Amino acid sequence: MSRNTTMIPKRISSIRFGLMDPTEIRKMSAVEVKTADTYKDDGRAYSQGLMDMHMGVIEPGLVCPTDNCKYDESPGHFGHIQMELPVIHIGFVNLIKTALKATCNTCSKILLHDEPETHPNNPELSEQDYYNRRVRDIMLKHGVGSTEFSKMIKEIEKVTSGTKRKVCMHCGAAQGKITLDKPTTFKEKLETQGTGKETERKLNPRDVREWLSSIPAEHLIFIGMDKQNRPEWTVLQVLPVPPITVRPSITLDSGDRSEDDLTHKLVDVLRINQRLRENRDSGAPQLIVEDLWELLQYHVTTYFDNQTSGIPPARHRSGRTLKTLTQRLKGKEGRFRSNLSGKRVNFCARSVISPDPYLGVNEVGVPKKIARELTVPIRVTLRNREQMRQMILRGPDVHPGVNYIIRGDKRRVRINSRSRLINAGFRCHNPECSEETTMRPDLHEVLPAPNFLPGLVIRKEISRSMITNMEVESYVVDDVATIANLRGEDVDGHSLDKDDPRAILHNRWMWELEQQDKPNPESFPENLEVVCPHCTSPADEWGDRTNTEDRLSTVDRDGNPKPGMLVERHLIDGDVAIFNRQPSLHRMSMMVHEVRVMEGKTFRFNLAVCTPYNADFDGDEMNLHVIQSEEARAEAKILMRVQEHILTPRYGGAVIGGIHDHISGAYLLSRPGTLIALRHGLEMLGNIGWTGELPEVVKDSNGKDCFRGQDIISLIIPDNIHLRFRSRSNDDVIVKNGKVEGTLDKRAIGAEDGRLLDAIVQTNGPEKGAKFLDDFTQLSIAACTALGFTTGIDDEDLSPESLAAIEKANADARGLVEEELASFGKDGRGYEARPGRTPRETLEENIMVMLDEGKQKAGDIAKDELNQSGSTNAAVNMAISGARGSMDNLTMMAGSIGQAKVRGKRLERGYNDRVLAHFKRGGRGALDRGFISNSFKRGLEPTEFFMLSISGRESLVDTAVRTAKSGYMQRRLINAMDDLKVYDDEMLSVRNTANRIIQFSYGEDGIDPSRGVHGSPFNIDVIVDEALGTEGATVVQRESFEREESEEDLGAWDDDVSEDTGSDV
Repeated sequence: MSRNTTMIPKRISSIRFGLMDPTEIRKMSAVEVKTADTYKDDGRAYSQGLMDMHMGVIEPGLVCPTDNCKYDESPGHFGHIQMELPVIHIGFVNLIKTALKATCNTCSKILLHDEPETHPNNPELSEQDYYNRRVRDIMLKHGVGSTEFSKMIKEIEKVTSGTKRKVCMHCGAAQGKITLDKPTTFKEKLETQGTGKETERKLNPRDVREWLSSIPAEHLIFIGMDKQNRPEWTVLQVLPVPPITVRPSITLDSGDRSEDDLTHKLVDVLRINQRLRENRDSGAPQLIVEDLWELLQYHVTTYFDNQTSGIPPARHRSGRTLKTLTQRLKGKEGRFRSNLSGKRVNFCARSVISPDPYLGVNEVGVPKKIARELTVPIRVTLRNREQMRQMILRGPDVHPGVNYIIRGDKRRVRINSRSRLINAGFRCHNPECSEETTMRPDLHEVLPAPNFLPGLVIRKEISRSMITNMEVESYVVDDVATIANLRGEDVDGHSLDKDDPRAILHNRWMWELEQQDKPNPESFPENLEVVCPHCTSPADEWGDRTNTEDRLSTVDRDGNPKPGMLVERHLIDGDVAIFNRQPSLHRMSMMVHEVRVMEGKTFRFNLAVCTPYNADFDGDEMNLHVIQSEEARAEAKILMRVQEHILTPRYGGAVIGGIHDHISGAYLLSRPGTLIALRHGLEMLGNIGWTGELPEVVKDSNGKDCFRGQDIISLIIPDNIHLRFRSRSNDDVIVKNGKVEGTLDKRAIGAEDGRLLDAIVQTNGPEKGAKFLDDFTQLSIAACTALGFTTGIDDEDLSPESLAAIEKANADARGLVEEELASFGKDGRGYEARPGRTPRETLEENIMVMLDEGKQKAGDIAKDELNQSGSTNAAVNMAISGARGSMDNLTMMAGSIGQAKVRGKRLERGYNDRVLAHFKRGGRGALDRGFISNSFKRGLEPTEFFMLSISGRESLVDTAVRTAKSGYMQRRLINAMDDLKVYDDEMLSVRNTANRIIQFSYGEDGIDPSRGVHGSPFNIDVIVDEALGTEGATVVQRESFEREESEEDLGAWDDDVSEDTGSDV
C-alpha cells in the first residue's frame, strides 16, 4: 500500500453490511497464521505467529512490512487461520436454524409451492410469488431491520415447517423436524415410514454447510437474506485474525509480556486446530476427531461470545473470565457506547458541591484553583487588548492569568515566567538591537533584546552567595507596579497623567478607542510613539525611526487588519459554563450557569436549583464543562441558561423554586400578624439590594416601629400578578396589584408546586422570574436569620397524659388482635371469610385494619397536642408549610410507629413459623408480627428495631430495582422516538424520518406542555379576572405536583423514595 492520501467522498450514498466470503477473508489477510507461538526469546515475533509484524506493529522504531508505516501511522491488518474442519458462527445460529427449517433436506429448495394456482388470492400466481411480494413490500415500507420484517420471516418459517410440509413438493423427499441443542448442535428427527418410529440424525457443521450451499439464490429472500450473500458463509472455513493494534501485548515491569484476551483465545483455537489436523493426518479414530472438532467449536464460539448460554465461559489462568469480541462491543462499557458515543473531554472539572444562598440561581461558584486550570480561548481585539496583556503578564499561577497562547502560525506556546514577558510585550525591528548593543543591561537580564515592554518596572535584588559569601546583584520584575502602569494607575490606584511615560500603553489604547468611531481619525500623536529602550529606535538616513511591533496588535506592519492572537485565559466572573449532575435524566440536568470565582475547593450554587439536578449536599459531585467556541457560547446562552428552564417541559410548572428554609422563611414572614422590627426589616431589604420605596411603618404592641411581613414580601412581587388560591394551611392567598394577603407556603413558592412562582414566570418571562427567585430566596433566608428559626428534639415532646393515651390506644389494638385470633381458633373453621379470600388471608386483613386504626388513634392524639403548640413549634411549622416532612412523620417521632410492613402485609419471613427466635412458634399476635408501639423519640426495643429494619430494607431494594427499570425504560423510549419530529404545518403533525404521520396533532391537542399551565393551554380564570376586574374561585382546580409523604415507607420515612431517583424522567 502506498502512503498517498486516500480521497474520501464528501457524501456517502449507502452503507451495506453483509457476510464475508472465505475467499474475501483470504484476500484481505496479510498473513496466514499457522503457529500459536507469539514472541521468541530475543523479543521478536514469530513469522506466521499470532504477533507477526505483517498484522501491524505496536512498538516505536518498528515498521510494518505490509504498508511500510510506523506504529503510530499503521492501522494494522487482518490475518487468517485456515480451519481444518468447518465450525458454526455462534452469531448466525438463528439464521441457520431458519434456513434448515424452511428448506428441503435433499434439494435445498424452499418448502413453498412454485406451481400456479397455489396463490391464496390469484390463481395465476404461486405461493412463492405471494410471499415474495409480501417480503418485498415490508422491505420497502419498514426496512430489513424492522420488527415487521422479522415477523414475516417467522411466518414463512412456520408455514414451511408445518405438519403439511412433511414431504418436499419439489423432489418428494421426506422432511424431518429440525431441533437446536444449544448452542450450536443441530439435529434432524425423521419419521420412518410404516413403523411410525422417529430416528434422530446429528448434523455436523460440514453437513450444515453442504445443505446451505445448495439453496438457490432466488430462494434466499424467504429466509431473510440478500442475493449478494450466501448462507453457507455462516459456517466458517477461514477465521479472521484481528490486527495486533486491536489486541496489543503489554510488557510488565518484570519484563514479561501479558497478552490480550483475544490473543489467549486465538492461541487455544490454533492449538486445537493443529491437534485436529495431526490426528486426521495420522488416521485417528473418528471418536477422537469428533471430540477435537467439538472442542474447536467451543473455542471459536467463546472467541466470538464468551457469555453464550449452555456452555461454561473461557477463563484466564487466574480464574478471570475472558472478555472476547461480543463483550468488547456490547453494553454500557462496550466500544459503541463507551468509546464512540461517550468520550473523555478536556476543559472540564469535577468536585463536591456545597450550598451558597447568596448566589443567584443562574450562578455557580468555582474554586480559584479550578479557575486557574480551566481556560477560555479569547481572540485579542482592539477592545480587549490591554486586559489580555495584563492577564498574560500575570502568567499561569496568578488569577486571572493565561496558561497558553496560540500564535498566528498556529503554534501553541506555554506561558511561564519568561514567555509571559515576551508575549505581552513588543519586538524591535532594528537588526542591530541585540545583547551586545543593549543600553539597558538591567532590562536585558529580565527581558532580553530585542524584546521590551513599555511601562515595565524592574527592581534590584541583592543576595549573598553561599559559596563565595559575596553579594550578588540581580534584577526582577515588579509585577504589581507593572500591571498598575498598564492600567494607567500608580500602585495606590490613582490615575497617572496623560503624558506620563509609565502609562503610555494605556493612553495609546484609549486614544485608539476614541479614534475608532470617528469618520476622520486624527494623526497619531508623537508622545504615544513607542521607543525601544535597548537601542532607542535610531532613525535611518531618511529620518524614519526603526519600527517596533506589538505582539498583541490586530494590525500588521503595513497597517492592514489581521486576526489577533488567541489567548487561553483563566475562567473569570461572568463566563458561562455547563453545569451537570449525573444521572442526566432530563434536560434540566445540564444547564448553563454564570461563573463566580471564589475561595474554597467546592462548587457552590443556590439551593433553589437543587430540584432539577436532584442534588443534595451529602457528598454529591457535579461536573463543570467550559465552552470553547464563541458560537457554542452564544447558543448555550440562548438555549441552556437556568432561567430558561425554570418551567419544566413535563407540565409547565416551575421546577426551580423554594425548598426547605426558603419555604420556612416565607411562612414566617407572611403569616397574618407577623411584624418585623424596623432594624431587622432594613437588614433583610439590604440583603437583596432594595433601592425602591420602603413599606409602611406600623407600631407593635410595645410602640416600636415595625414592618408587616406581608408588606416586605409584596415589594418583590410584580404588579401585574393577579392570583387567588388556597394554601396548605387552608388560608385564602390573594395576590393583586403586587400586594399579598394570606400565608405563603410550598403551594405558593415551592419547587414543582408554586402557584405564585408559576404565574410570575409565565406572565413576566424567565428573566423577571429568575430575578424574583434571587430576591425571594435571599429574603426568606434573611427572615429565618432575623426572626430565629430552629428545631430540636423537644419539638416532639408530649405530656404524660398524651403518652398514656397513646399507650392505651396501642394496648386496645393489641387486645382486639388477641380477640380476633381467639375467634379464629386453630384452623379457622367457622370463621367468616371474605369473597375470594381464604380464612387465613381474611384474618390477616382484619388484623391489619385493627392495628392501622390503633396507630391512627395514637397519631391523632400526638397530632392534636403538637398542633396546640401552634406558631412556637418549628417542626410543626415545617410540616404545615411543606418545607420538610409531614405531620405523619411527626406522629411517628412523637406518638407511635405502628405496623412494619413488607409488600403491604405483616412480617412473615424469618425463623421457622416465627419472625424471630424471641417469639413462640405459630404466634400471630401484634408484637409477634412486627407491631411497633414505641416512637422514634422514646426509642425502640431491639426486636422493634429489627422489625423496622426489615421494612426499611424493602424500600432500599425497591429503590435500586426501580432506578434500573426506569433508566432502561427511558433508553428504550428514546430509541423508539429518536426519529420523530413536530412539523410546522397547520396541524403541528408528528412525523418520522420517512415522512409517515405518527400523530395528526402533537400530543393530540397541539399544546406544548412546557408552555401550558399544568396541562391546560392557559389559565382562563386569570384572563377573565383581568378583563372584568373580578377575583377568581378560591380553589384552583388542578393537580398538585408536590411529593406525597409515604407513611408506609418506614425505611425512608423522611421523604418519598422518588426524591432520590429523579422524578422528571
